[in-house]
Amino acid sequence: MNAQHDLRNLSVANLTAGRVDPVEFIVSAAEAGFGAVGLLLMSATPARLEHELVGSPEAMRAVKSALADHPIRVFDIEAFILSPATDFERMRRAMEAGAELGATYLSSIGTEFAGNSKFLEPSERIDLFARLCDEAANFGLRVGVEFMLYRDILTWKDALDLIQAADRPNASLIVDFLHLHRAGGTAAEIATVPAHRIAYAQLCDASSTAPDLGGLAIEARRNRLRLGEGAIDLKGLIGALPEGTQLVIETPIAEDAHMPLGQRLAATASATTRFFNEI
Repeated sequence: MNAQHDLRNLSVANLTAGRVDPVEFIVSAAEAGFGAVGLLLMSATPARLEHELVGSPEAMRAVKSALADHPIRVFDIEAFILSPATDFERMRRAMEAGAELGATYLSSIGTEFAGNSKFLEPSERIDLFARLCDEAANFGLRVGVEFMLYRDILTWKDALDLIQAADRPNASLIVDFLHLHRAGGTAAEIATVPAHRIAYAQLCDASSTAPDLGGLAIEARRNRLRLGEGAIDLKGLIGALPEGTQLVIETPIAEDAHMPLGQRLAATASATTRFFNEI
């Protein structure tokens, strides 16, 4: 296992933990050995956040204290939806909070097809994304675009087209191995993406049988597999990434949801270490 794959150099995604108290997440992730976390500052679904940081000075102080007391940092904040209903002022406040916590990236995503009837026109999406990138730059943040078959930025090519059309230096592609795999993407394709247009990679594994379109969101949010337990070409995909790409472990597993958070993240850390020791 090389230094890049040491847990201290890996981040663990908020989705791995679920909608838990961010302080508990930070402490548990640090105790499991991870060097960074991703925090949920904006909801990717209609459900309101159970643990609100934006506009809550007390919650922000608690998170800052947890970060100061443990060898861990905030890597990314999520999830910034590009939609006709986008509340840009809310986004701005979330960016400010993320920057205050030391985040490097924010993740932007398209509008989910299920439950929505209004979508941005391509030109509107480009304009909104460019505006998001410009505002993020004011806070020293970079912007990643994540693609999903159940949202209106479907594939890595769609995401890269958006990035190139907006032409902002702080914009790049998030490579989620699950979404890439389900969309039929390959390591050879990812290797063609310019290195400066790769933001980071979210790692997980998945079963060989894909759910139907309606089940993709459920799989992504609850039913991923730990590294090495499924059918994704993990070794090939990791090898196709630019040297030094930040790796993020994103493995929400429904069967483990009943376990205490610390136990779940310890199991995630153990499986991750085992996988990288074996490749």
